[in-house]
Amino acid sequence: MYSISKKLEFIESIFGKGILSTNGKNFAVRCPICAPTDRNKKKLAIRTTDDAHHCWVCGWKSYSLAPLIRKYGSADQLQTYRTLYKPDPRSAGEAQESGPKVTPLPPDFTLLAELQGSRHPDARAAWNYLVTRGVTLRDAWHYRLGISADNRWRRRIIMPSYDDEGDLNFFVARNFDTYDRRTKYDNPDDDKYGIVFNELNIDWGKRLVICEGPFDLVKCGDNSTALLGSDFSPRSRLFSQIMMHGTPVALALDGDMWNKKTPRIAKLLSQYDVDVQIVDTRGIIDPGSTTKKTFKSLLERAVPPTWENLFFDKLNSI
Repeated sequence: MYSISKKLEFIESIFGKGILSTNGKNFAVRCPICAPTDRNKKKLAIRTTDDAHHCWVCGWKSYSLAPLIRKYGSADQLQTYRTLYKPDPRSAGEAQESGPKVTPLPPDFTLLAELQGSRHPDARAAWNYLVTRGVTLRDAWHYRLGISADNRWRRRIIMPSYDDEGDLNFFVARNFDTYDRRTKYDNPDDDKYGIVFNELNIDWGKRLVICEGPFDLVKCGDNSTALLGSDFSPRSRLFSQIMMHGTPVALALDGDMWNKKTPRIAKLLSQYDVDVQIVDTRGIIDPGSTTKKTFKSLLERAVPPTWENLFFDKLNSI
């Protein structure tokens, strides 16, 4: 464990002489972005506990010093920061370990992979729907898709989610009848905040594709997870795991989120020094509505966010 004085010396080696507040909570240095000519103006305030910082002049803010060190420091300094001085990522707000009780799957939940070729009317209808959506037998096994005769879940395809230890933590159900007047999706009223959907399938050492809905995952590849339609918070377990493992991210949100949620999440991840790329989904409704081949092509063309382009895209959409 490093001493705070050593870390402050390291920061000064990059940004110049700084001033520590009386309570020791903030360390102020000259902002390298707006770079005031008066070097005595220390307007970049760095919180010593977690490196969150903000410039009172130009408005720059971030939750990691890595973006500034990458631009204004050396490669060796960036490596030193990441190795010795980067705060524990869990300080960003790892979700609590003990969450609410998880609603179990219906008692008669049956895997569709075991019902392929069955004459059961619900199973046949479910498989007919899956085939039209480009879902294979391998997909049905991988995502453990199933059905139930329970009144609430009947005539719906159920996709369960399991945590990193293989325990059920959530499930989502989608109706497969075009005439069904019920809502398209249904799920238990459990708290989604503390889960990573199908964390059991994730390799945190590889690029992680993040989409919105669970049924998009079938087209996004094995190493993917879903936001479950909710927003993305630094205090969520998904965010914490990405930070902890240094996982690169490819954002593949629905096409109508291009000028809304996509730039907001991309900026948030970049502020925490996460390697993030954006999949251009403007030509499709969502990943689940396209083919695996098309999505793979879009994923291969994913690029880091360019704030100028995102700004003008949003401006032109008004």
